[in-house]
Amino acid sequence: MCGIAGVLNLDKSLYINRFKKMSDVIKHRGPDDEGFYFYNEDQEIFAFGNDTLAEIKEELGYSIDNIVDSNYNLALAHRRLSIIDTSSKGHQPMCSSNIVITYNGEIYNYIEIREELKREGYYFKTEGDTEVLINAYLHWGEECVKQFNGMWSFAIWDKAKKLLFCSRDRLGEKPFYYYKDNEKIVFGSEIKQLFEYGLEPRVNEKTLFTFLFYGIHDHSDETFFENVFTLQGGYNMIIQLEENTSTLSINKYKYWDLDNRINNITTSFERSAESIGNQLEKSISLRLRSDVEVGSCLSGGLDSSSVVSIATNQLKKQGYNVSNFNTFTACYDDSKEVDERYYSDMIVKESGCSNFKVKPSEKKLKEDFEKLVWHQEEPFGSLSIFAGWCVMERVKTNNVKVLLDGQGGDETLLGYERFYAYHLKTMLSKFEFKRFAKEFALSSKNSRLTLKDLFGYFIYFNNKNIRKKRLTYKTSKFLNSNFSAQYKTQNIVDDMLEFKSIEEVQKNELARAIGHLLRYEDRNSMAHSIEARVPFLDHTFVETAASIPNKYKLKDGWTKAVLRKYMEDKMPKEVTYRKNKLGFSVPQKKWLDELNDYFKETLLDNPRSTKYFNIDYVREIFDKKTNHDFRFKFIVVETWMRVFDVKG
Repeated sequence: MCGIAGVLNLDKSLYINRFKKMSDVIKHRGPDDEGFYFYNEDQEIFAFGNDTLAEIKEELGYSIDNIVDSNYNLALAHRRLSIIDTSSKGHQPMCSSNIVITYNGEIYNYIEIREELKREGYYFKTEGDTEVLINAYLHWGEECVKQFNGMWSFAIWDKAKKLLFCSRDRLGEKPFYYYKDNEKIVFGSEIKQLFEYGLEPRVNEKTLFTFLFYGIHDHSDETFFENVFTLQGGYNMIIQLEENTSTLSINKYKYWDLDNRINNITTSFERSAESIGNQLEKSISLRLRSDVEVGSCLSGGLDSSSVVSIATNQLKKQGYNVSNFNTFTACYDDSKEVDERYYSDMIVKESGCSNFKVKPSEKKLKEDFEKLVWHQEEPFGSLSIFAGWCVMERVKTNNVKVLLDGQGGDETLLGYERFYAYHLKTMLSKFEFKRFAKEFALSSKNSRLTLKDLFGYFIYFNNKNIRKKRLTYKTSKFLNSNFSAQYKTQNIVDDMLEFKSIEEVQKNELARAIGHLLRYEDRNSMAHSIEARVPFLDHTFVETAASIPNKYKLKDGWTKAVLRKYMEDKMPKEVTYRKNKLGFSVPQKKWLDELNDYFKETLLDNPRSTKYFNIDYVREIFDKKTNHDFRFKFIVVETWMRVFDVKG
């Protein structure tokens, strides 16, 4: 797990000092080692930086401080967090057979791929996955990504073809941001790197409106910053360096999606549960591969509890003392309604793992909020992100470098309560009235929703016009009227407001909606130099889950029914069949009320965001301590604009 950076120019106009800053600003992503590569048609240089390992410095003998501007078409940088093969042999950028790579991520099945490539005659000098990736590219070309089970973002410089091959993993776990114009492309693991190279931070107003009005973000290749794009999950990008041309040739294409995998098998509920369980077992087994200590988040919910239960069971079979397997739980002494330790303690007792209680507080929120915004880089929807931040901080204190997490279970197995609305709609569209009545009643019985709540969900999520009218009413006083009028009629994400089938919903969740959750996970973990691994987003697990009929994922009113079935004899049933899904909740209203005066005095004195908010109304809700959701949205956007000096 690492951080990457790169610049490719048609002409020799590299700014070396700026490029060095692109590496410096993400030291948190890779504190263990640092490396640089520079290329033009006459020469190439591998250079070291201040944080490069001593033995590598001796080997390279060339410091980046000795390189002058305007001599190179290409620059690559790498920051290393050592997880697999922690020796200096894993130093990057790595070169082999006219191929140079800078790579962030983990190829979990690198052992199996390496053995296959050995049989094909390839030789390996290292024990890690980076060299496996290089040789896989040499053997399969761009198709190599289809061999990988893992998470990644990388850039491969093919000197013979003079092209840069960039790729991001199927679901988009590892980030890849870029800026491009006719003459150059600048890319990195984090957006702030692009600003270090000279890009001015400006608001992407369309994206900001989508967040403030619809509550939707990270759903496309656009970001909150103008002219900053993300290479989306499941995409490759080829940049060709062609001589005597005035424009960079860029080809971006999708190499993976779920189109042909959704509900394409016929099976029983029991066999579906076994299939899901077997794939989750395999996924967790692969993600336990590490040369450093592995731990896990544990919220007490179904997903993280399943991960911990399966992981500890596998470790026991390997003879590992699971009391050394550390888990981490966010707790709240004064807010029992969002405290989940009752359930997490059951899993700890049953599995025998160690558990550390983390207690986020409003005091720490005040201390860390600007730092959190700086690391997240873009606005976020709630303070649940802060709970994750505090957990990751404690994980680092315990010297755990790899952490399993339950992220992705809701998207793959239809775990959100809003899925009931689409599930019921599908039954009505098929005239399954008897089944509709049964599932309607059981959905209320086996969740925290009342029948009235469930009916409201059904109407709200299945009618685009009603949904948009309600959003218009809710935000009419909150948003600046000119700003709102400019974008409200553009139908920016209307295709995400109403779906014809639950199959469409699931595809959207995995292709677009999950993006913000993966951003939160990556930034919180990497801010503390921790690699987060999410077993529920193993692509084979995702494909298996998508192929299972939805009536087995939502069954008898239970969300994620196949997972509950598989886990019912593997962990306490009180956890397996929980109805009060919390979703990593925090006492947001309580915290914001207690910090109300602080944020009011800090942010409402000459705010930068007046173009986007009705500031008079914002002052009113701060004065009256009402509408904590809107108060938070103002707080996060205003803080974001200040932290990054964003221009409107």
